[in-house]
Order: sequence, then structure tokens, then C-alpha cells
Amino acid sequence: MLLIFLTFLLNYIYLSYTLLKNNVWDKSFENKTIKKQNKKIYNWTLFLFIALILASIRLSVSLFIEISQNGTTKGLSFQWISSLIWIAILIKILVTPEILYGYNLLNEKLKENRNSNLVFNEIWQIQPICEIKNAQHLILKEKIDNNLQNYFEEIEKIALHFDAFRNPKLTLTDLATKLSIPKSHLSYLFKYHATISFSEYKKVIRIQDAIKLIEEGYLKNNTLDSLSKKIGFTSYNPFFTSFKDIIGIPPLEYINQINSVAI
Repeated sequence: MLLIFLTFLLNYIYLSYTLLKNNVWDKSFENKTIKKQNKKIYNWTLFLFIALILASIRLSVSLFIEISQNGTTKGLSFQWISSLIWIAILIKILVTPEILYGYNLLNEKLKENRNSNLVFNEIWQIQPICEIKNAQHLILKEKIDNNLQNYFEEIEKIALHFDAFRNPKLTLTDLATKLSIPKSHLSYLFKYHATISFSEYKKVIRIQDAIKLIEEGYLKNNTLDSLSKKIGFTSYNPFFTSFKDIIGIPPLEYINQINSVAI
């Protein structure tokens, strides 16, 4: 009986390792925001996998001791080890709020706490991400610093609600005009207070637009090529590459997941 149990346990651990390795640990992303998020998921799943192994060892040793002593095989020995594992998991959850709430809900809670409407919180940084040495940029810093949060919110308001990014020829100048701010201010923001470039930001916004349209049923009467052009890509190929880079899976795989959940 113990041999059957150990065989099952080893298979379970092996399959868990394979699943995590192929779907989480081996995934790589170019986008900085997604890469940072995936790093947190990697750390959390690795922590749980180690906890699983420790709990399995505890149970296996407990059963072995009970069988060797001709006792009742309940696996109750060394329960204090399991208690410590569960306490460690609880502490990990409490100190890692994105695991407790999920990334979307976490962002909502963070927005509530700082009275901000930012959706892409990890893109925007209040503190400069690199040292400002340029004299003109130092002058801009004095003008912009006190209003950074408002700038971030206005950029996202335009990006997420007014379809400006569906224009495939959208430039930094175009966006500055829509925001009614100097282009130099916008350049400064993306250079010193954004974790990604304006070009990457356009891709992120367009892919979010694509996801929204997919969930609203756009593809029931349209093709992926049509979708890619609607959201601002010149053709399907750059859309495919950007979608996989930002979301982590190809568009068709994402659509299949959405459909399977709906079923």
C-alpha cells in the first residue's frame, strides 16, 4: 500500500513540476511590466512547489514509521511540520497581496488607497528611473514634478477611453496635441517616469483594446486580421508578435481559453 502511495505521490510531484516548468518557469517576456509580474508568479509557484515537496516528505516518513511500528496508518506523525508549512504559506500570502487579491483587484485597491485612476500602475513611476543630467530636462523637472500623477492619469484617460491609439500613425506629437501639453513634457515623462518607451506603450494599449473587443464578441463577425487593423496595427504579424509578448500566449490560444471558460 505504501509503495502504491509513494508511486502516486512521485507522479503527482513530477506532473506538477512539468506543468509549472512549461507554463510558468520557462516563459520569458520582453515587455518590462509583464516580466516583473511574471517574476512574482514564478517566485510564488516555486514557493508552493517546495511546500508541496516538504509536506509530501513529512507524510511519507510518517506513514513509513507507522507501518514499521505496526500502528494504524493515518499519517498523523510530525503534524507540527505541516503546521509550520501552512503558517509559512499564510505569511507568504499576507506579504504578497497580488496573490491574495489577484493583479486586477490589487491594482484597484492600490488605486483606492492613493486616489488614483491608473490602470497600468507598474508602468508609471513617481521617482525618476534614471539620473537627470540634461539642463533642459532639469528645468522641465521643476515644472512637471508637482503634477506627475495628473499627467499619468490624463495619458491613460486618452489611451483607454478615446481610441486615440487606434490611429496606426499616432506619434508623440499627436498625443501631446490631444492632451494639450507640450511634446517636451510628454517626452520627459516617457524618458524618466515610464518603465517602457512610447512605442511599447502603444503596443500595450492596443493589445488591451484588442482584448476588450474580443470579449465583446468582435470576432463573431470579423477576422483577426481585421481586429489587428482596427486597433492600430498595420498588419496581423506585428499584432501577433505584440500580443504574444504582452499577454504571454498567441491570440488564437487566448481566444480558445476565453471560449472554453464561456462553455
